Amino acid sequence: MDEKVRRKIEEAAAEENGWKVDEVRVEELEGLRRPSCSFYSAGHKVRPISYLSNYALLGGDRVISAGDGAVVAKILDTCANGAPAEWWAEIVTRFHRDLGNGIVLRSEETRPDITRKLRAAGKAFAPPVLDAQKNSLSYLLLEPEAHVLYQVQATRSGGSVEVVENEVF
Repeated sequence: MDEKVRRKIEEAAAEENGWKVDEVRVEELEGLRRPSCSFYSAGHKVRPISYLSNYALLGGDRVISAGDGAVVAKILDTCANGAPAEWWAEIVTRFHRDLGNGIVLRSEETRPDITRKLRAAGKAFAPPVLDAQKNSLSYLLLEPEAHVLYQVQATRSGGSVEVVENEVF
């Protein structure tokens, strides 16, 4: 990772969380990289916190952190060209403040225990699905600490993305 990029993310995380810049640990989320965008997680080097903040670097110079549906829409507009539904689900999950962090269930193998639990409840597993117009996204999201599974529906409405979570179990 380029040192200038690392520094931008460290500064954004420090400001957002009230940390010192040298207390921030940054990791690139290479699996989310797109041609004009890169993605990062940031945490505290010493304090044991259970979450990581997410950051997007758009166009090589603009750092964006999680926010409302307009923030998610901006990231999707800038970065999503040709991206699969699984990528969209990760971005919505990581950057829409109404969702927070969780595990996007990309396939039945992501969490076999949850797949078995779905079957036992008489429900079918469904991978992330994005409609052809790229206005509606549906996926399963596991909140790992509470071990709660949600069906997430993300809908593009003008310049924003609205999310609705329905508890599956």
